[in-house]
Amino acid sequence: VHQCLGQNLARAELDIAMRTLFERLPNLRLAVPAQEIPHKPGDTIQGMLELPVAW
Repeated sequence: VHQCLGQNLARAELDIAMRTLFERLPNLRLAVPAQEIPHKPGDTIQGMLELPVAW
């Protein structure tokens, strides 16, 4: 199974970014139900196509 050498750094960066974002925008919330968030299909690289939020 392939694992990226930078995956731990990417996770740490995302953790810091999300904590900072929620500290600065405490009312940040999803603008749609979680089930309605479109995802990018794929076997190796997956993710959200968009993330509608409101604050």
